[in-house]
Amino acid sequence: MVRGGNEKLYRKVKAERDYLNARRALFDGASNKEEVMRMNFGRAILAGVVGGTVMTVIMALVRATMMPQANPEMMLGTMTGSMPGTGTWVMGFVIHLIISAVIALIYAVGFEYVTNRAGVLTGLGFAIIHVIIGGIVMGMMPMMHPMIPEQMPPPGAFMSGMGMMGTGLFVIEHLIYGAIVGAMYTPVHGELGTSVEA
Repeated sequence: MVRGGNEKLYRKVKAERDYLNARRALFDGASNKEEVMRMNFGRAILAGVVGGTVMTVIMALVRATMMPQANPEMMLGTMTGSMPGTGTWVMGFVIHLIISAVIALIYAVGFEYVTNRAGVLTGLGFAIIHVIIGGIVMGMMPMMHPMIPEQMPPPGAFMSGMGMMGTGLFVIEHLIYGAIVGAMYTPVHGELGTSVEA
């Protein structure tokens, strides 16, 4: 048992130790918060917009040469209830870019906290998951779109409504998107030297 002067010393040491532990806990909490926020939002959004634009350009070329019915921007625009037209296509294009930017943020979370790296190959890996989810959503489009199937043909899961060529185009486009996002996004961890680029 500690008594007298030794007891005062014991209390002083204990108080200092408790203070240091409290400071350490506070610092660790701040570090964890900083870790959560350590993601390059701007680069992810830019990569998503570029990837989405490239997808639109590819689809426009295909539409002009062999598949005139391939028009996902018009499909997105008419989801608002607007009739097909130039303005509706532009609206669908904007919606497509917004969706592309949001999905790129999801890719970025994966790059930062799952693979701890980004690059073409890593982006392609995430794109495979993207293809599967996107293909299923396309198959559900008649349940979400007010004009399908009464006024517009259903695209089908993985754009299978347009045949094997449509499905192939759907897969290739999303793989290209993933490669672009992976190539353009550099994890903040990588910039600090704690990650490796693929």
